[in-house]
Amino acid sequence: MSPGRAYWMSKRCWREVTRKMPIPCVDTVVRRKNKILMGWRTILPYRNAWALLGGRITRGESFAQTSIRQCWESGVAIRKPRFVGVYPVRFSSRHDIVVCMAAEWRSGEPTPTAELTRYRWFDIDNIDKIKPIGANYRKMLRDWKSSREEQ
Repeated sequence: MSPGRAYWMSKRCWREVTRKMPIPCVDTVVRRKNKILMGWRTILPYRNAWALLGGRITRGESFAQTSIRQCWESGVAIRKPRFVGVYPVRFSSRHDIVVCMAAEWRSGEPTPTAELTRYRWFDIDNIDKIKPIGANYRKMLRDWKSSREEQ
């Protein structure tokens, strides 16, 4: 299911792309009962902060497929990924366009990756107390929570 290293470009090429173009990504709000899953991010940007599971879209993937793959790479199977919103995120080093998805946890326990070293399930009613967290993740969580309350 993972695209493997063959799909990744050289560091030199990556630097060139990030200087010139926004990077398409998908982040996923994974819900299990009354909790959401966050990972402790160890790479830039947002090093040493809580983050949603996510990453770059690979060629040919839909947003839902990216969401499923990114969660699977962290050891978690999800079901019914649905669209939450689009978030342009500008960092000093690059510009991302993030599509936020939300999904139900199906099975599995999260395992460390090169990006996320530990995980925690946070109570949905306390998402405003998650710290430290990137402003874009906080906005995604608030929008997701608002969309749930409207249903």
